[in-house]
Amino acid sequence: MGTAITANGQTSGLSSLQAEIARKIIMMIDAGRWETGDKLSDSVLARELGVSRTPVRQVLQSLELRGLVRGAENRGFVLARALGPDDDLKEVIPASDLETLYDAMMSARASGEIGEEVSETELVERFSATRGAVRRTLMRLSAEGLVDRRRGHGWQFAECLVTDRAVDESYEFRLIVECGALLVPSYSPDAAQLASLKREQTDIAGRAIRDIERADWFSANANFHETIVSWSGNRFLVQAVRRQNSLRRMTEFSDFSHLSERRLREACADHLAIIEEIERGDFNFASALLGRHIRRASRDDVD
Repeated sequence: MGTAITANGQTSGLSSLQAEIARKIIMMIDAGRWETGDKLSDSVLARELGVSRTPVRQVLQSLELRGLVRGAENRGFVLARALGPDDDLKEVIPASDLETLYDAMMSARASGEIGEEVSETELVERFSATRGAVRRTLMRLSAEGLVDRRRGHGWQFAECLVTDRAVDESYEFRLIVECGALLVPSYSPDAAQLASLKREQTDIAGRAIRDIERADWFSANANFHETIVSWSGNRFLVQAVRRQNSLRRMTEFSDFSHLSERRLREACADHLAIIEEIERGDFNFASALLGRHIRRASRDDVD
């Protein structure tokens, strides 16, 4: 990828949620979801992505500034053009300063560069950030269950998955929760979400590993596991998987550089095979394939 899309020098100004929605919509465009002139329905996208229509509409407005979509009278938005070889996703939807700080803090904690207990002053100095930016990032990490405010002073990171024992227990827990979720009597996949998962996994599988950002890799994997569990209709199972995804996020930030192309292709093939069995309605076999996938990931420590 070379020259980036420009928008009169404007930056995205998107929130973390909007940036995530934008990345997913752009991946859909790149995968050929729509032909030029096709309508992009904000209500359909909101349902597929599990968000409200407002942030989807805001993202489409941002993409309109970049010439990817255009407004159409009484039709909302339509695709203006496909992505070209010179389009750079990171320039289309540049990360915000807060997103950059979040990534840096996650990587530093995962690698042990910052300790389990930290102060805001320490983080301000280490990352050359404002205290407000550091505090907002810590609040985001706190909402994800990755850090807690200490009584009186400072912050303490959760254990996360920084020990072999914790990693083993995480995989054991996931085998019970995720595989069991596919076997509940009320299991009912959503067809639109199922099709979206297949497109996302196919897109990741078709990219060269050098073109895959670690945030995209983790997002696609976390989205796969959370979505298939969500079809159980059990809120407690979904909450458990979200918690595990939060714990895994920090570890996988540091593990991504060790991911081989073989392992990436294997993981995507596993996901697509599970999706295929869910499409067929064979939830028992899908659960068995998911168990094999998680056990294989536990040996390679990459999911």
